Amino acid sequence: MPASHNPVPKPLTLAVRIAFAATLALSLNPPAHAQTAPAAVVTYDIPAAPLAEALTLYSQQAGVAMVMDASQLRGLRAPALQGSYAVEEGFAILLRGSGYSVARTAVGYVLRPAGVSATPPASAATSAAPADAVLGAVTVTAEADSDGRTEGSGRYTTSGPSRTATGLNMTLKETPQAISIVTQQQMQDQHMRSLDDVADGATGLTYSKLGTERSYFYSRGNAVTDLQIDGMSTSLAESFSTDVLSLNNMAIYDRVEIVRGANGLLQGSGNPSAVINLVRKRPTREFQLSAEVGAASWADYTGQLDVSGSLNQSGSVRGRAVLYGNHANSYRNGAGTNNKLLYLIGEADLAPATTVSFGLTAQKDDHRGYDWGGLPIKADGSFYDLPRSTSLAGPWAHLNRNNYSIFGDLTHYFANGWTVSAAANGIRSKADYLASISTRVSGDTFLLSTSNTLYNDRQWSLNLKANGNFTLFGREHELIIGASNRKDHLYYPYYSATSTSTIDINDPNFWPIPQPAINYASNLNVSYRRSEQGLFAATRLHATDALSVILGTRLSWADYAVKTSYVNSRYDSGRQSVPYAGLVYQLTPQHSLYTSYTNIFSVQQSFGPNGLLDPLKGRNYEGGVKSTFFGGLNTAVAAFQTDQINLPVALNVPATCGAAGNSNCYAAGAKVRTRGVELEASGAPVTGLNLAAGYTYANPSYEEGPNIGKQYNTAIPRRVLKLSGDYTLPGGQWRVGGKLQSQSSMYYQYTGYKVSEGGYSVLDLHANYRYSHHLSVQLNIRNATDKHYYQTIPPTTYFRGLLYGAPRSFAATVRYDY
Repeated sequence: MPASHNPVPKPLTLAVRIAFAATLALSLNPPAHAQTAPAAVVTYDIPAAPLAEALTLYSQQAGVAMVMDASQLRGLRAPALQGSYAVEEGFAILLRGSGYSVARTAVGYVLRPAGVSATPPASAATSAAPADAVLGAVTVTAEADSDGRTEGSGRYTTSGPSRTATGLNMTLKETPQAISIVTQQQMQDQHMRSLDDVADGATGLTYSKLGTERSYFYSRGNAVTDLQIDGMSTSLAESFSTDVLSLNNMAIYDRVEIVRGANGLLQGSGNPSAVINLVRKRPTREFQLSAEVGAASWADYTGQLDVSGSLNQSGSVRGRAVLYGNHANSYRNGAGTNNKLLYLIGEADLAPATTVSFGLTAQKDDHRGYDWGGLPIKADGSFYDLPRSTSLAGPWAHLNRNNYSIFGDLTHYFANGWTVSAAANGIRSKADYLASISTRVSGDTFLLSTSNTLYNDRQWSLNLKANGNFTLFGREHELIIGASNRKDHLYYPYYSATSTSTIDINDPNFWPIPQPAINYASNLNVSYRRSEQGLFAATRLHATDALSVILGTRLSWADYAVKTSYVNSRYDSGRQSVPYAGLVYQLTPQHSLYTSYTNIFSVQQSFGPNGLLDPLKGRNYEGGVKSTFFGGLNTAVAAFQTDQINLPVALNVPATCGAAGNSNCYAAGAKVRTRGVELEASGAPVTGLNLAAGYTYANPSYEEGPNIGKQYNTAIPRRVLKLSGDYTLPGGQWRVGGKLQSQSSMYYQYTGYKVSEGGYSVLDLHANYRYSHHLSVQLNIRNATDKHYYQTIPPTTYFRGLLYGAPRSFAATVRYDY
């Protein structure tokens, strides 16, 4: 059981931790020399980093134990340390100007305020009360990060575990699938405020947009249909899901974990693309405060306050609150946003081995001048020469939404190391949408068709699981078993306008577009119901010291129903079995080989003349090598193949299918195979440098059906290169860096014309100046070269849906950490 979940009295806590430090000191130095001084001179290679992290690395490389209160060092940074130094000489360099020093004791080195004498170590180890009086609460720096959190690490990678792939407590190198972690530091450095921003920086993710707030995410050539929040599933499967969900604020998340490939073991139904897991910030035992104010191009102003800490003296009750506000205009004519967010979470130790948490999120997003349909294209597929500020949405167009979520979990730690937990998550969302799309009347004249939609979305998820170790054939192995239940009901009335406007696209004018009258007496009611239950189990068997075998399976029951005035269709999958298998072979402590296999099962939304089509099915294969270099750089090379069957094929019949009875009809007759490779590196390759780099190639193509031999989903790029970095300059006060995203061309072939956008590269830059231990100022420049490009090309045959990438912009942020 982790020590952080045991609210024992403070003196006993101190004694236990000091005893651990003493054990650590003995393990780091041979027993025969336990009472001798550490090595006189050691060669070090430690990058500039947050002070607590630098001291941890230093103590590990020096071979000494270190005891400190890490909360006191929040906001402090240490310079790089390279070369050969005596142990205390190195400590002095790292602590210079921090107001702290170290004292050598029998249990190792103890951090103390400069000028304060230390109590003799013997009394610290043998008398709990005096030690508590001198040292207070302590943290052993060599203690592993048990929950994978990245806050305060200052890194672009994590050494902690990720459970998103299998539920098992495995590090990135131990997991037989490709995983990317976008850490808190990377989100801060690159000014990531939305999930779109995360997708721009994360290996293997791309996205397209149909409207400024409606994003569709892709990985390995397929759409991402499900999102996770703390491992709890949230549906993105419906066409309008992101109209209702608020994904434009990363203020409440510690990190984003992306597991690429199929994830049916924990997810159940879903595409073999990726699962995106947003991991919320949790309360801390130590008090901490972070405040930000920012200003950016187009009168974009933000403010954020994040406060966390214990709510009682023992630390058994903890809480965290995040407040966020943003008011901004846009480079698009008449567009703007007004966002507000409140996040509250409490955590309590009900008993020494039982922890409970409960939280809520309330978010209000108002978007004025909302552009749904994007810009039109010419009849031959070429583009009009329009300014990037062009918008066909009138000043009355809007998307206003309110999101509320409640969540909680209960965890009990047994004395034998097993853990049982239950978690629940509920989301209630409402949105009021009024906007128009363009339809060519003739030549360059377009009709603006307007509609008003009132969305309602209710989602509930419940997970139960038990995990722990067991012994078999003289070896210790891990096992997880669990059950999950999720429900999603998205419903809305759809109202049409009784009047429309026309525009000449060669002379668009945003402001005079009149607001049309809406016919509220007649509407189309649409209801999507999705539910899924599942039982799953997975185990990691340590066949040898080097070979691990991961086996798992899920039994899943999925039910999907669509009901409107035109259709009433339901698909019940019955019991579906989703097996999972993986092998990880550790070649050396730095390198491991892996391979994995899983089945694919995904309920689809396409309709045939008789209702919903059968679900997609298939297989997912992956293999690769994962390595660690220079003590802090994680790398991965992966090759993958995905085979899917039952993909929809358009029928040559009247368009009488779909929720509104006016969409194409399909049959389940296509097979698509996707082959590709991924390269990724994240961490610190050299002193002072944070790096996150990735290259993805994915080539989906039709293997069966009328389109055999053709490429599939060509409106997203086949090749994407992403490179992010941050470098600490000598002296430790200045950090500079940036992000480069380069992608290949994308196109869509329609009957009689083709729409295409060539490959392009976008460069972002940032610089951060730390004025003091607590105060820093940061400047971000997005699209630094002011590249003109189209982020999304039209996905339909209606000659619309073209969206520009954002022009060059600047953002300045002042951050205070305590």
